[in-house]
Amino acid sequence: MPIFIALIVAPLLALGDQSVAYAMVGWSCVHTGTLAIHALHLLSLAATVAAAAFAFVRWRSTPEHSFLAGIATAAATLSALTIVAMWIPVWLISPCIA
Repeated sequence: MPIFIALIVAPLLALGDQSVAYAMVGWSCVHTGTLAIHALHLLSLAATVAAAAFAFVRWRSTPEHSFLAGIATAAATLSALTIVAMWIPVWLISPCIA
């Protein structure tokens, strides 16, 4: 089961993280704080890294599912890197810039 979580849910987490973080920008500007956006990115990143770790363990432990588990590990890792890349502007740019 962790293979499919890493293969399907991890990219959906990255997409959902982007959508919700974008929707929270207006609220963060009004309340002059980005703590909620940071918390969102942290939770999404933790869930994605956990999915990648479970897929990696499955990849190394079961040779009969090694191809699918390898692809799932790669997809979850790429999703985690995407979340990190979307988190960087939150550290550098104020939400009220526009």
